[in-house]
Amino acid sequence: MLIDLLDDAELPGRPFLIPGSNLPVRLARLGGSAALVRFPPGWARHERGRHLAGEELVLLAGELHVSGVVFMPGQHGWLPAGTLRHSGAAPGGALAYIAFAGQAAWVPGELDEPDGATCRTPLETVVVPRGGLPLSPCSALLDTPVPLDRPAEMITVPTWTWERSAVVPEGRVLVRWPS
Repeated sequence: MLIDLLDDAELPGRPFLIPGSNLPVRLARLGGSAALVRFPPGWARHERGRHLAGEELVLLAGELHVSGVVFMPGQHGWLPAGTLRHSGAAPGGALAYIAFAGQAAWVPGELDEPDGATCRTPLETVVVPRGGLPLSPCSALLDTPVPLDRPAEMITVPTWTWERSAVVPEGRVLVRWPS
């Protein structure tokens, strides 16, 4: 099934209060640990803390601030497990694909023990080497259609559609394997 991530009517979602935040977001589960999250204008999380699992995101619309890093539409982010989050905000609202590499438990506090490097990648313009560009322990950006040994979640760039498949379609595709 192909899902248009920019079509709010296709994914109605439910209200969800992210721990430590001021306003509920709208959360639509896609499968596994993946979800589409609509942050309302004025959303903020001032509580300091960390997730026990790595978090992967693709910003689809708006602007999302995470610990001083501003994500813009079309950018992919990877925040390793244990990375301190000292602030978060979506001043004008935002829409993001978000997936965790494990249990998405939030732990308030100052401890910062990341299990890898944090990165931000512009999916539409980054150079993809032959064989693909690894973006996280669970994902890679590909620009060649290839069969996979098992089904994976795929987001096409820049049409922003999501599907689960064992064949990478034509074009630039973010492939995320189950963790």
